[in-house]
Amino acid sequence: MRALFLLAGLALCGFADPVLAQTAEPRPRVAVVVVTLDEARQGQIKHGRIVLDSLGDDRFGRYRLVEPAVPLDDFRSCEDDAPEGGLAFCARFSLHRAPTPETPPYVVVVFTDNPDARPRNHRGTMRALCYGRGDGAVDASAQDTWLWPGSARVHGVNDWNRDQDALAACIDAALSETPGGPKPAPL
Repeated sequence: MRALFLLAGLALCGFADPVLAQTAEPRPRVAVVVVTLDEARQGQIKHGRIVLDSLGDDRFGRYRLVEPAVPLDDFRSCEDDAPEGGLAFCARFSLHRAPTPETPPYVVVVFTDNPDARPRNHRGTMRALCYGRGDGAVDASAQDTWLWPGSARVHGVNDWNRDQDALAACIDAALSETPGGPKPAPL
């Protein structure tokens, strides 16, 4: 309680800024390239983007999302690949070929349909896959996750929080990929 009064007093005097600046954790900067596959429905894509935007919220977000300098056209060919097919190769290949600066780190997030609803009472689930600049997934289960478009409106915040946590874990795993692995040869 005394610490609260001390901070309030410091704030009134203008001395709290250095104290508060030392306690605040900076959010990591991330550039996210969103790729949507043809199987994804409009509601699923919208939900995926809303969850991603919430992770980059200025006040409560987990990341500072920055606009990617890589043109989305570099990833258009990935829209034709299946998650079980060449999608991972296409996303990583496109990231390695793109002239991206080292900072902020880049992640590709793919939204598609998920016909296998998890759990059973969550109809219309979607799939989110995350790829970094490594040569393979660090945590395959985190980098291939599901989101539920009804999470924010049906059961309150528990399912919404689960979606945010799942997408954040997906991005974190993609960010933790060790860059410099075998890269596809340039065309």
